[in-house]
Amino acid sequence: MTFFNTIDENPDELAKSQAQALTQEQQIMKVFRQYETPLSPSMVLSMTGMKCPITSVRRAMSNLSEIGQLVKTKEFVMGNYGKKEHLWQLPQKPKEYQQIEFI
Repeated sequence: MTFFNTIDENPDELAKSQAQALTQEQQIMKVFRQYETPLSPSMVLSMTGMKCPITSVRRAMSNLSEIGQLVKTKEFVMGNYGKKEHLWQLPQKPKEYQQIEFI
């Protein structure tokens, strides 16, 4: 589940909130795939143009990390509110073995 129903929404509202959270995650993944560089939540919010709280972006990025779509790095940048933010990135692709020709 990508939306945590801590405000006890009714089933119709909950369905809309879950769909919106899924769309946010899809937009976030699109930015990471497009730029293929580590990004912070503030950077992602700016690049996507989403009209949502930064906490929604952080929640989505955490959810994506839990399912292996993103990886939280140990690197930081300064965020929109003057506080450090972690950078996140796509998972590293396994190195492919080179073909070795035997003579």
